[in-house]
Amino acid sequence: MQSVATKILSTLLIILFSNQLYSQYDTGYVARDINEMEQFNLYPSYDVYVQMMERFAADYPEICQLVDIGKSVENRRIMAVKISDNVSDNEYDEPEFLYSSTIHGDELCGFNLMLRLIDYLLKNYNSDSYITNLINNVQIYINPLANPDGTYNGGNLFVTKSTRYNKNGKDLNREFPKIDEQPTETLQPEVQCMVDFAKKHYFGISANLHAGSEILNYPWDSFFANEMPLPDNYWFVQICKKYVDTAHLIDPEYMISDIGPEGYVFGSEWYKIAGGRQDYMNYFHRCREITIELSNDYILHPDYLDEYWQKNRQPLINLIGESLHGVTGNVTNLYGETIPNAEIIVIDKDKAYSTVFTNAGGYYFRYLPNDSIYEIAAYAEGYETANQVVRTEKEQLVTLNFMLKEGVPDYPLPSEKTDADEPLFTAICTGGKLQMSSTTTINSVVLTTYDGRIVTKLQSKSTKTEYSVNNCSQGVYVIKADCGGRILTNKIFLSK
Repeated sequence: MQSVATKILSTLLIILFSNQLYSQYDTGYVARDINEMEQFNLYPSYDVYVQMMERFAADYPEICQLVDIGKSVENRRIMAVKISDNVSDNEYDEPEFLYSSTIHGDELCGFNLMLRLIDYLLKNYNSDSYITNLINNVQIYINPLANPDGTYNGGNLFVTKSTRYNKNGKDLNREFPKIDEQPTETLQPEVQCMVDFAKKHYFGISANLHAGSEILNYPWDSFFANEMPLPDNYWFVQICKKYVDTAHLIDPEYMISDIGPEGYVFGSEWYKIAGGRQDYMNYFHRCREITIELSNDYILHPDYLDEYWQKNRQPLINLIGESLHGVTGNVTNLYGETIPNAEIIVIDKDKAYSTVFTNAGGYYFRYLPNDSIYEIAAYAEGYETANQVVRTEKEQLVTLNFMLKEGVPDYPLPSEKTDADEPLFTAICTGGKLQMSSTTTINSVVLTTYDGRIVTKLQSKSTKTEYSVNNCSQGVYVIKADCGGRILTNKIFLSK
């Protein structure tokens, strides 16, 4: 048996060790345990963050599900929660929405706000009618921390030692597949898992949360408007203005700066970047993504977290609500069978990079400005193209279904004009082969899925080349061909 003196000594050692352990935390910044996060006035340690995400799903199993997206370089979990009334089902007739934060590990405001948003949505289900309607009709995904190694660069107990980069020293918001360049075979783990995650879903609207400024940024980041027109420019402006106007009800000076006096800015007019997630999601996935710069301070002091939550709470919730405004519908054949990957094209508006596609259940969601008339076409290989006219209604999701007849499709988008000296490149899929030709030598061809995954690389020193597509899943692909030293990009539907 231990003597009294031994017990006292053991107790003192335990207290001393505990004090030393607690002193390793960022004093005033990091919660020591999950109970200290109840008021959301701190940042969680990594272990507390994991506990919070697991508890959300455990406490609200009927409407919340924990999703492991992947692992970081240092094997930390990259997680999201799905919030939906039928959380275990893929409800193809409901839009999917995504929030993701802190891809730059030292931009912390969004990390805290996303945890608080999850908590707020879950606690107000069935008590707040607007939130209940969102959860019943939108599949909401929230990823609070996209770069855990950057945030916990100083260890799992610290955030004040966080860094912008991942453990490999890479700026993850420059590492996504680029629109006008040959894709790289190897992506950073945090980027690859997000690419794979996006591929599994049909996100219609998303937002990427940052810090360092207070402004909203919409695409493109890598092109000026005259270099690649943005067909949905007015829609982006409309939702950005709504976000800022709502925030101004709390703080009229918030998100007002020399960068954009209105509170929002076209991305490249602020500064150009390549390899950003915003352009990747918009171009490759046809998801309407914006960037929200929440605070001027990268590592916002916890004393101000509640203030920034009050400014952004309703705008963040309202942005999810934009998923229920626009046009939706189902595309089927004459036998009532759904047609996945049918292309939905707004006539006289869309470019080849702004159309949307039906999901696995044959449903599409096309977000358009309020109270306007549009002609919309549904295009699918093996079916006659169908056109209908629709008027969008304010804050409503108008239904426009298509029933397609078997036949020869007529692609309604005109070919892009080329300069006289621009080499022409054509590609057709027939007899299980992708046949490509150019007016000049084809040096190489890279075939990728729409999310940037490389299917094959071909070397060629001829004006013609071909590739068997028997091992390719039916769907839409991107071809990037080096024709006489110029990179030309085509889109094609592959069928066996």
